[in-house]
Amino acid sequence: MKKGYLLSAVVLVISWLAGGLPATAGEKELLFHAGVGQRSSLNEIKEIWEKRYPDQRVNFSYKGSGYFIADLTRSRQGDLFMPGEEFYLLQAKERGFVDNYNPATDIPAYFVTVIITPRGNPAKIHKIEDFARPGVRVGLGNPRSCAIGLWHEKIFKKAGIWDQVQKNATLSAKCIPELGNAAQHKAIDATIVWSTTAVLYLRDVEIVPIEPRYRGIVRLPVATLTCARYKEEAKQLKAFILSPEGRRIFHKHAYVITPNIPVDAQGFCLDDATDADMRYLVNAARAVKDETFPVTPETVGDLIEEVERQRKTLRSGS
Repeated sequence: MKKGYLLSAVVLVISWLAGGLPATAGEKELLFHAGVGQRSSLNEIKEIWEKRYPDQRVNFSYKGSGYFIADLTRSRQGDLFMPGEEFYLLQAKERGFVDNYNPATDIPAYFVTVIITPRGNPAKIHKIEDFARPGVRVGLGNPRSCAIGLWHEKIFKKAGIWDQVQKNATLSAKCIPELGNAAQHKAIDATIVWSTTAVLYLRDVEIVPIEPRYRGIVRLPVATLTCARYKEEAKQLKAFILSPEGRRIFHKHAYVITPNIPVDAQGFCLDDATDADMRYLVNAARAVKDETFPVTPETVGDLIEEVERQRKTLRSGS
């Protein structure tokens, strides 16, 4: 009997580590492959979805986007897919894993690149060219494992400083949270991350908007998979993610949801369409550090909840 209890406990722990408890009888368990950078918004969507549909459970497989093709090839399992860059979804589509994807309509949100530095910006990083200064400790993403790494190379090559920045690199991160953590703990002087990563570190970093010509706009696609066990439920969840309500959730976590942002052939911003969101993000970082700063829709947009959450943790000392 004791062995039986022990085995059950082990199964529960393993299932929890994998992304959720085992489905109960009659529950439909959807497996959602998603880039680790989308964790905050998708976890909130999961909570809302499971309350509305108690017979469904959404379990996420979060990882660096570069790992998904091998994972899908090996397992042939999954209901939905939302990588951190459209490039990875198109790769999966070429291999026959993606079902019913329309690039014109199936983009619920966008990543935008921003500079983050440790609090106080001790290396005085204010523009892209500053990454090439001798002695600046730069964090880069490995392009084979995380989507931001592709953009590091694109941005610095466009600025003509890729070789110098590579010499300054002191970190090659396998996933984007490594870069945020490195800035938070002052292990690097600067890096470039998505706005959605920067918003998680408001109290510990400085956020520096990138000028539009170097500001990357990254389409975030969502699609159902051909290997889906629950095809109709997967389509319904996808539709919710693409709805105004779903998009608003992304906006609360510092995604840009302005439709059809003008970009050049490489995906760099062509106008000021994202300037307001960048201003909200900078103000949000200021508001967390300064309790006297007003927190309103005019100052921080839809980031009010995130600002209040981080103010609360700062007060508690956690």
